[in-house]
Amino acid sequence: MTYSFDSETTARKVSDDHWQLELVPDWNIGDNPNGGFLLASLLRAMATLVPDTPDPIAVTTHYLRPGLPGTMADLHANVVRFGRRTATVTGTMQQDGKPRFTCTATFGKLDQSSDKTPNSGADGTRNLFITPPDLPPPDECTTRSELAQAVTLPIMNRLDIRIDPQYAESGHHSEAVITGWVRFKDQRPIDLLALPLFCDAFPPSVFTLYGPIGWVPTIELSVHTRKHPDPGWIKGAFSVSDLAGDLFIEDGALWDQNDQLVARSRQLQMILQKT
Repeated sequence: MTYSFDSETTARKVSDDHWQLELVPDWNIGDNPNGGFLLASLLRAMATLVPDTPDPIAVTTHYLRPGLPGTMADLHANVVRFGRRTATVTGTMQQDGKPRFTCTATFGKLDQSSDKTPNSGADGTRNLFITPPDLPPPDECTTRSELAQAVTLPIMNRLDIRIDPQYAESGHHSEAVITGWVRFKDQRPIDLLALPLFCDAFPPSVFTLYGPIGWVPTIELSVHTRKHPDPGWIKGAFSVSDLAGDLFIEDGALWDQNDQLVARSRQLQMILQKT
């Protein structure tokens, strides 16, 4: 079976460092492609340059201008360094002759074993864990499409996002927090390439403070993947403790269905307008 995420993020190779991909509009937030979808497309191409270390373990992305749906994108990537255990790659996506975002990613190999014992790692070292939120089952949560939002959400044709009911009514909280579940609509298995997308797929947590405020673009996004996720839903928690003027920093974390931490994120975002 061919899944939408795979077919729609796989670019055609033009040369050793150049790929092309037409961006479909089904991953849009409003009129603009979701930044996590754009990032996944570039990371997929970048990973082909380092097949011995295919896992994106540390990713930093700077968004320069919105992507253009329905338009051909040029992806460029180069290896900066091959190491014994990791490799670092830089990449850029361009459309209409202008860079849309740049990315630097370190690739490696993550352990695929499951180890949920807090105080004992496989090599005898101590493990530290972030406690996941206590969420209702997905069927008892609110789909993102049901939330009061000021933009259309074509991305919900591709993702199934369920929000904890206590945060589903935006603009009625004194804290900026969003928790919930996410998976692919077509139930594609979750892998490491999907995690940066999921880190950018939930509603911005400032919605709980301000209500529907329209498009909230990301200026910079950093993602660290931690483990290969077990099959099933992914649990997410995102919060803001640093908000000044129209800029804020949101911290996030993802866990698999067995409460293993699989990714962490931090992004600098901008509030364009409050309705």
